[in-house]
Amino acid sequence: MKKHKLPFLVTSMLIGLIPLFVASATISLVAIYKMKSNLEEDVYLRLQAASTAVREYFEWDIDEDMLEVDDVSLSFVDSFQNQDIELTLFLQDVRFITSIYKEDGERNIGTKASEGIWETVKQGKEYYADGTVIGGKEYYVCYLPVCNSSEEVVGMAFAGIPESIVGDNIASNTKMIVLVFLCVALICVVAIIGVGLRIRKPIVKIARHTHSLSKGTLGVDVANESSIKEISMLIDSAESLQGNLKNIISKVDDKTKQLNQNVKMIHSGIQTSNEATEGIVDAVNELSEGSLHIAKSVQSTAESMQNVGESILSIAKSAVATEKEAQEIETISSEAKDNLSLLINANKNTVEISEDVVTGIDEANKAIEHIRKAADAITNIASQTSLLALNASIEAARAGEAGSGFSVVAASIQSLAGESDNSAKEIQTIIDEIIDKSQNNVQLANQIKEAVDSEGSALATVRESFDKVNDKIYITVDTIHNISKEIDALNQDKEKVLEEVNSLSTVSEENNASCQETTGSIKELRENMEMINSQTTDTNNVSEELKQSVSYFTLS
Repeated sequence: MKKHKLPFLVTSMLIGLIPLFVASATISLVAIYKMKSNLEEDVYLRLQAASTAVREYFEWDIDEDMLEVDDVSLSFVDSFQNQDIELTLFLQDVRFITSIYKEDGERNIGTKASEGIWETVKQGKEYYADGTVIGGKEYYVCYLPVCNSSEEVVGMAFAGIPESIVGDNIASNTKMIVLVFLCVALICVVAIIGVGLRIRKPIVKIARHTHSLSKGTLGVDVANESSIKEISMLIDSAESLQGNLKNIISKVDDKTKQLNQNVKMIHSGIQTSNEATEGIVDAVNELSEGSLHIAKSVQSTAESMQNVGESILSIAKSAVATEKEAQEIETISSEAKDNLSLLINANKNTVEISEDVVTGIDEANKAIEHIRKAADAITNIASQTSLLALNASIEAARAGEAGSGFSVVAASIQSLAGESDNSAKEIQTIIDEIIDKSQNNVQLANQIKEAVDSEGSALATVRESFDKVNDKIYITVDTIHNISKEIDALNQDKEKVLEEVNSLSTVSEENNASCQETTGSIKELRENMEMINSQTTDTNNVSEELKQSVSYFTLS
């Protein structure tokens, strides 16, 4: 299923507008956030300045204990209303004088500040906040500590701006930023569409030209201009491609015409060769007449060949001699067969003797094994005797002088036990060597037995071969008898065959020379004709393919 493809103009707009809208929206959001932060910061700076003015204005009255609500003080706190700033002087957390009015129209004097504000300010700290409700309205507020001459915090200087005013300013500035964003976006859309149309026009023309080339039309005008370097290179490449195709097609067309002319000349040469071939056919006909004469002579010769026995008289004599030699061979073969039977019987005796040798070696191994067990027993007895002699020596030593004689006997017994142990070990070593050699003898005896078995098999095979040879000799003798009889029959008409052969030899030599020359010429001519025919076929095929390929393009 073919996928839906976007037009170039839509694609270029998507490529240009999506990043533009994303960047512009991001910048606008950042600008709005920054504008709001700056406005709030400016509000707090104005409130700080106004609160400072309130504190400085009333600090002297507080120090001189002359603070009172009079028209001058009220006029001062009302003087900032043209800047949308409300002022208040607190004594501790109670409003002493203020420009803020209650809902009933009276000044909001004698009321307390919101909970927690005085606890912060009486520590000498400044207090800033938004969303503080005073008289039913929300304010951005600033509270500054007011001190007496003893640096004791006795009240607060307040300045506030309604949040509705600040919100209106933020909304107004936000609308301006959004409007600027939309204007810039509209300008960019128009610019992208204009640039896209300017790029699209030459690309569409090049695409149509390429489509025409694919359909075989080479005469379409590609001339166009573009301010974009890559598109200009694409236009130049399309023009160059069309020019090169025109040159190639023109050359191919010319070569095709030349090929057609060459094919015509080749056909003419083939006709000439056919005429020469007709002359060769005539010569071959003449040779065929001579061949008929030869055939008749050969037929006569074939009839005479039935009686060629005399020319093979010497073969008959040889056959007789061969028959005598075959009889002698038959006698010698019978004697060899008898000798072979004697060898087979001797081989059987050898196998039996080998088996007896292996059996004897096995029995000797069993006897040696009994000797080994006896040697092991002697070794054990010698070890126990040595142990007893050692114990006796220990007891003799304990007995002192009374056991000195017994000590000498114990030492002698221990010495004899040691010698018995050494002798037993030497016997054990000799037995091991005998067993090793015996095992080697067993292996050798088995190998001899296997070799004798193989020899027996080979002798049996030879005997079978001798039987087959004798059968063939009998057949050969009978065949030689038959050959002798046939040779006698062939000796009768040899003279007649010799005469016919002499008469045919002269004619055969002449015909042979003519046939060789003719055969060479016909062979050479046939090879040339086949080569020319093959080349002509290939040339025709190439010419037709070139015509079909070139006919796809039109040079107009």
